[in-house]
Amino acid sequence: MKRLSLKEEKLRVRRELKETAAAFSKSYVSEASRAVCEKVLKSKEFREASVIFGYLSFRNEISVDAVLEEALRLGKTVAVPWIVSQTEMKPALLHSLDNLPLDRYGIRTAPEPVTLVGQETIDLILVPGAGFAVTGRRMGRGAGFYDRFLTHAGGFRLGITCDRLLREEIPLDEYDQPVEALVTETRFIYCKGV
Repeated sequence: MKRLSLKEEKLRVRRELKETAAAFSKSYVSEASRAVCEKVLKSKEFREASVIFGYLSFRNEISVDAVLEEALRLGKTVAVPWIVSQTEMKPALLHSLDNLPLDRYGIRTAPEPVTLVGQETIDLILVPGAGFAVTGRRMGRGAGFYDRFLTHAGGFRLGITCDRLLREEIPLDEYDQPVEALVTETRFIYCKGV
């Protein structure tokens, strides 16, 4: 049997992870999101962060809305992705989760006019992904937005996922940016590195 190239292997694993996520029930996503948010809110990384870069969930992604709501309630600075081109996003200040517009991909985003937050000021980054390995390796959705962003952003990188999208191993190339810890509905894992 012919061995797959790294690119082919990444495509295969990403497709498998996306198929797994697409089959999630609404109740599973809701319960997993609630449990993940509870773990994030109890973490030292959240408590000590003044500036948090989160994301606004899309389709069957684990939602971190409860974390963002609590951060806003506590007076922390909250930023979310603002898509500026087909390859780049910047952190945009979020004041509320109410009545958010959709961006070009149909994902909720900060309303215009946006105020950008300095990447170097971020203390905690909540990182979504198609899937993760327990070592901290992350597989994105294929566009590279987060890998490009993470190469320049400061802050503790916390991967947000669920048990069903956690793997022992994930293929990695030189562009893939790892996370420092992972949270699922049942675990908070400090990663040993890739």
